[in-house]
Amino acid sequence: MSLRDRLGKAGISGQDKRQLMFERLGVTRNPYPPAGEPTGHPHMETPAEEPIVRAIESFDRDRVSQVFLIEGTQGVGKSNLLNYFQSELHDLYKDADGYYIIRYYPDPESTFDGILRRIFQEFEQASVLTKLAKYLSELSSAEQERTIAIASGHEMRVILRTLIASADDSATLSEVTSAAYEWLTGLRILKKHRELLKISFRLDTVESKTQALRDLVFCCSDAKLLNGVYLLLDELEKQDYSFSKTIVLRYLSAIRALIDALPKHLFLLVALTIEAKRRYFAMLPAFAGRLQNIVTIDPIKTPEAAVQLNEFYLKQARDEAIQELGKVVPQGEVISKEEVRSLFSSLLRRAAAEKAQEGVTHRDLLNALHLKAETAFAQL
Repeated sequence: MSLRDRLGKAGISGQDKRQLMFERLGVTRNPYPPAGEPTGHPHMETPAEEPIVRAIESFDRDRVSQVFLIEGTQGVGKSNLLNYFQSELHDLYKDADGYYIIRYYPDPESTFDGILRRIFQEFEQASVLTKLAKYLSELSSAEQERTIAIASGHEMRVILRTLIASADDSATLSEVTSAAYEWLTGLRILKKHRELLKISFRLDTVESKTQALRDLVFCCSDAKLLNGVYLLLDELEKQDYSFSKTIVLRYLSAIRALIDALPKHLFLLVALTIEAKRRYFAMLPAFAGRLQNIVTIDPIKTPEAAVQLNEFYLKQARDEAIQELGKVVPQGEVISKEEVRSLFSSLLRRAAAEKAQEGVTHRDLLNALHLKAETAFAQL
């Protein structure tokens, strides 16, 4: 039999099949994401994330830095939770200036430079240095020096004075800010940097770049140009099995240094497996000391929780179908509650036997529900 025949292309069309699915089951697509679709999932609120919401409220009010660790085994929804907060933070601050939401995957890398570079790139896209130059140029000399004194690094203070001197000429200011971002990201010093920025030394260590970031953040905060940086680090466990212990320790130390450098204006969310957390905390107790606010996402442990997850995803899919095609009374269920409970029990036994795991991960259950739903659709 040809693939066309096996897919049913010779009979019912894709659009007709969607209409039939809608009339019979109330959906126009498979409600459950397969294991190969890690993003784009709807978010089901849980009590575990409430501490993060309260911390965001506190950070928005006081600007005091907050650090949270989201831990859980592979597939329980850590990335989905970060996706949710990333989307919601963008929506929360869409009409506000001075907030930067940065999602980063250290996938994997031997140095911390990539994260710092990503932060500076975000600042560059927002023209932070240009705005800072314009702001400082309108101050009195005494007020300019007060703001410049906030920067602890000599080279940064030199660059701030250069920005002030270039503020009235847009072409020169553009060249100066471009060269300054190159310097901040650690590129080697060239003749143009010496001539434009009046500097001589390169930022060639993570420590020096972190200090430069601290100086820039505090100066921009003083100028009312920066309120907060939300940094969401996902899948940090990849560092553990990709590099030697020395490199991993250096990376963890750099994260600790970033936290220490920014006692204000940083909200850090780190997603990590439980196993990697144990190893990292044992490697570097100082790292453990900074990540004491821990949110744990557990696997699904009861049939009732499995049914609840099933109904949540099914409702999302039915709501989408109603918006597209209108109201309908489904004639049947995609997957019955009894089938969900039976499927969960089977997955629970397999998880215990193969992984010595208590509970079923969200990814495993949703993938099994996806396959079960496809079987139901094929029978229409």
